Amino acid sequence: MTSLHITTKPAYELLLTLVAYVTPGRVDSYAAGAEWFEEVDERLDEPTRDAVHRLFAGCEHLAIRLLDVARRLPAPGSAEALIEEVAALDPRTVRLTLLGYHAQRARQRVAPAVILAAAEGDAAAGLSVVENVAEGPECERALAGVLAMNDREAADLLASLLRAWNERVFAPHLARIGPLLEREADRLRGRSRELTTEEFLSEAANGADVVPAPGIEEIEVFPTWVLRPWDVFWEQDETMLLGVGIPDREPSDDPEAPPDRLVRLARALGDERRLRILRRLLAATYTLQELAEHFGTPKTTLLHHLVILRSAGIVRVGSGPQGRYSLRPGVARELYRLLDDYLPLLPSDRGAEVKP
Repeated sequence: MTSLHITTKPAYELLLTLVAYVTPGRVDSYAAGAEWFEEVDERLDEPTRDAVHRLFAGCEHLAIRLLDVARRLPAPGSAEALIEEVAALDPRTVRLTLLGYHAQRARQRVAPAVILAAAEGDAAAGLSVVENVAEGPECERALAGVLAMNDREAADLLASLLRAWNERVFAPHLARIGPLLEREADRLRGRSRELTTEEFLSEAANGADVVPAPGIEEIEVFPTWVLRPWDVFWEQDETMLLGVGIPDREPSDDPEAPPDRLVRLARALGDERRLRILRRLLAATYTLQELAEHFGTPKTTLLHHLVILRSAGIVRVGSGPQGRYSLRPGVARELYRLLDDYLPLLPSDRGAEVKP
């Protein structure tokens, strides 16, 4: 039986702030908004900014592979503990981690022996890693850059970057966001006691099907602020990490405030393109590629809209890289009920006669 744990390791959020920052093309899809990116840029000095670019080159996958290091940290899993762990690792282990040697997804594309040979300087193996492990041109540049470094150079660059990032960016971020993460973790623990594991994971992931791979014995759920409304899925050994975004709005005691659920639905539906996607999904289920071809829209743009619809609980997506999108049943009725409850009939309407 798969066990469920809910945690709030700051090391996870530190790495995800890096993931967000190295993917500025998604700024419009992050609830943190352009303001967060501007704040980070103001805090960074040129050497740290250059180190981010040199190591990751716009590819979030190299940063997210470090989740496996954070996963092994004992509680509370602080940012400082992560930095100490990375600094203590053998330099070859650090460089192999960045190259994907320990990542299941990378190992499914290229044999581990090939990644190891690439790290040892085999040019043909290095070309195979760049061509088959990379996901997009940014990742090709990042992998090529790490392959051009030696083990010590890559390990020292990563350790110094993490120290500077923690001091300049993450420490002030955690001081502001940390209490929100702890409060959300407490809420998730409460919900996990009220629901079955399947119901809880479906609710926490906002419509994404959470189907652990065979052999997964533990699911670790943690809240994240910076990547909202995106979820994080990471499987390693017998553990699955699931990062879920905290709610966008604080609970309000204002009796005039609209329900949070109504606000989320209204925001998600307030775009003509997203309404067209929903109409398309009335007919059948579709993959991202099929929807992109139908609308003549780049997949990255369409994915942005689908993430918003999914995070609002309007659409679902199946598991796997070719997951099919579908409408969640009852959303239209739910929206009508929420509006009807929040905007009851005016006195002048209550006695009005309805005519055909």
